[in-house]
Amino acid sequence: MGWLSNLFQSIVFQTVMSGVLVFILSEITQRFYLEPLQKFKEVVGKIDNKLKFYANVIAHPGNLLPRETILESGRTLRDLSCGLEATYKQIPFKRNQTHQKIADAARRLIRLSNSLGESGRGIENSDDVDKIRVDLSILEL
Repeated sequence: MGWLSNLFQSIVFQTVMSGVLVFILSEITQRFYLEPLQKFKEVVGKIDNKLKFYANVIAHPGNLLPRETILESGRTLRDLSCGLEATYKQIPFKRNQTHQKIADAARRLIRLSNSLGESGRGIENSDDVDKIRVDLSILEL
């Protein structure tokens, strides 16, 4: 039993155990907080990209674009809305203000997706894009 007491008092054992503890805590932090946050930021980046990419379809819905382009952009925006909510729900320690902004942005992405085939919604769609950017804190470059 004396050898066990000596082991716990050994500086080498204490150093190794503190290193293992730091490693475990850093892995927990990375897996449960940093990775979900990184995935969320990636989705926000994709939303920014696709809002720019489909700006012609969003600002001029119902125009003479090919039907496939309108359907593709609608599916993409709908998929990004779902991805935004899914990745946000994986982040621990959320604030209620942020939750409402994410919900509003996801709802506006769905509304954009639904309105792309309708003519006369260009101003409303542009307003929705601006509000999405504000809600997601997307800076204009």
